[in-house]
Amino acid sequence: MKDNMVKLVCETGKELIYKEITPSEMLDIILICGPDGSKNETYINVVQQWCSIRAINSIPVPFPKNKNMLDMLANDIGVDGIKSIEDYLISTECTEEDDINLIKN
Repeated sequence: MKDNMVKLVCETGKELIYKEITPSEMLDIILICGPDGSKNETYINVVQQWCSIRAINSIPVPFPKNKNMLDMLANDIGVDGIKSIEDYLISTECTEEDDINLIKN
């Protein structure tokens, strides 16, 4: 697995491959979300999390090109997958905060 990819295992056993969004992909997400969605910070953050999934159970996931593909991606990830993504992101935030506190001291 590439260094910048992380395997997330859901409670149900489903495996997700997570990779941070690139700047060009972020522009694509803004276009997919449209003028209303891209103004909503919460919505765009959630979409960004979903689009960070590159494979589900070792099957590559195409980057969404429109709202319908985004809906299909969200359904394929599922509630258990979304929880796994959130848990991973929360754990990385805690690690970053610990690193900052270590540097301060």
